[in-house]
Amino acid sequence: MSNYGASTRRSTSTVQRDRTLSMIAGLLGILMFAFGFLRWLNLGVNGTTHKFSAYALYMPTSVVIGLSLAAGLIALLAANERRPGRGVHSAVPTGLAAASLLLAIGILLGKGAISPTLGSKVGVEIGLILGLITAAVQTIVLAMGLTTRHDDGDDMRTGTRERDRPVR
Repeated sequence: MSNYGASTRRSTSTVQRDRTLSMIAGLLGILMFAFGFLRWLNLGVNGTTHKFSAYALYMPTSVVIGLSLAAGLIALLAANERRPGRGVHSAVPTGLAAASLLLAIGILLGKGAISPTLGSKVGVEIGLILGLITAAVQTIVLAMGLTTRHDDGDDMRTGTRERDRPVR
């Protein structure tokens, strides 16, 4: 009997941990959206520097923000879903956050190859650095939630596992 109670507490704490991590990831996605209004890249031509936010026309940085925002909102909405059998498995937002991180790294490393004539004149601004850090933290937070999830017949409503229920 005592094993049944311990297993219930452990499952409930795991569910609470997953919910908390998903909410943190959601807040990071919203933060990434706000960072989009900062300057992400600059272009120095003929002694003048032009700075561009992430939402400027034809900027690849908007995809980084979009994927991070989608991952955060999906995780946040799934964390607040209370109906049994609902919610989103944490692999979906984790994959979106990882894609956002990889694209941010790609933009940082590939900024010099934007065009043959302007490649060396493209610089990094604070928005790209903050976006890269936010995408990395969001990916780590969601991956932490992914490592604790197992589909082994858990009943999320009661916090009990199928194999711990009494046989009738």
